[in-house]
Amino acid sequence: MNVAFRQGVSLDRAYIHPPLKAAARIARIDVFDQLTDAEPAWRQLEASGALMTPYQRYEWAELWHRHVSGGQGITPLIIVAYDDAGMPLFLLPLSKRHKRGMNIAGFFGGRHANLNCGIWRRDIAHSISAEEIESVLKHAAGTHGIDVYKLVSQPAAINGVVNPFALFSSQPTPDDVYVLTVSGSDGKEALKSCLKNSMISRLRTKERKLMALDGYRYLCARTPQDADRILNTFFAQKAAHLTAQGIPNVFDDEQVVAFLRAGCHLGLDTGKPVIELHALEGGGEVLAVFGGVNDGRRLSCMINSYTLSENGRWSPGLILLTHLVMYCGDHHIGKFDLGAGYADYKTMFCKETEGAFDTILGFSTVGQIAATNLTLMRSLKRWFKSNPLLWNAAKSLRRAVG
Repeated sequence: MNVAFRQGVSLDRAYIHPPLKAAARIARIDVFDQLTDAEPAWRQLEASGALMTPYQRYEWAELWHRHVSGGQGITPLIIVAYDDAGMPLFLLPLSKRHKRGMNIAGFFGGRHANLNCGIWRRDIAHSISAEEIESVLKHAAGTHGIDVYKLVSQPAAINGVVNPFALFSSQPTPDDVYVLTVSGSDGKEALKSCLKNSMISRLRTKERKLMALDGYRYLCARTPQDADRILNTFFAQKAAHLTAQGIPNVFDDEQVVAFLRAGCHLGLDTGKPVIELHALEGGGEVLAVFGGVNDGRRLSCMINSYTLSENGRWSPGLILLTHLVMYCGDHHIGKFDLGAGYADYKTMFCKETEGAFDTILGFSTVGQIAATNLTLMRSLKRWFKSNPLLWNAAKSLRRAVG
């Protein structure tokens, strides 16, 4: 349905952006419940260098919907705004699910996406107001029966530009995303800017132990055979780690496995897989695994694991991260993140957090009540996780009863 509205950081290396136009205004809104209907506008925005993260790549969203959300009763709710020339201004890649008597709209990707945001043309991102965004959301809520928008894990800035949703009242998301701004002219300089010389020396000493293994190497998967070998190892390693911690294995799910496998295969033939796999291997085993999304501007972690064999004592997971930092430096990738949630190894490499926030908005009576409750619950979750004593006690209890 179309509705007309009358409305009185460093440059990205992957694109050359034209000067900003005069402030654009929204002339038309489309709301699509099929991904294919939104695809032309989506791809047009991507090709123009719109503000987004690697998780908003069309292929990533399409694979997630095909393999995961489609089986959970989740349907697309893609909101596209156009200017008076019919050119897309922005796209909100949302989906809708029915839960506890309500229709809830949220970003594509669920727990598999660490960073969520709209896809914004730069001129509209600089000029849009909270009132205009709210009008768009209200329209979609009215036409598609949305009670509440649960828009979580949004970065404060997108490619150096303030996220337009930061105009709304918001709160920090429960889990910070740990990120490294990659500096230096090449990989070696990037690593030196990231780690102290003493730590680099310590990890190199450990890597020399691994280099004694037959066939030791660092690789980025370039063939389906490499992708399957690395991914199958990840599933086995992760299952072992989660079992040891008393945590349910979220990867013991055929839909999730199918999504990850499809993402690791699609695009391999062009050198741009939807999910990029990196690994260390030697001595007849895959020693450590990293999988993430890479748009040439940012490499963002989705999955990682390391061996539980005797070779694990030489810290292959940390050594793989040194190779990834150097990979980013050599390929002029400006940002590298290790995903959401605190871990000591993340702070070793990534000294910044993303400033991620949640925007939760109710557009019906029940939705407004739900928004208040969701806001409170996510605030409590962040407080609980930020309290080391409580969080460590919870993890100990989980292991004990697991």
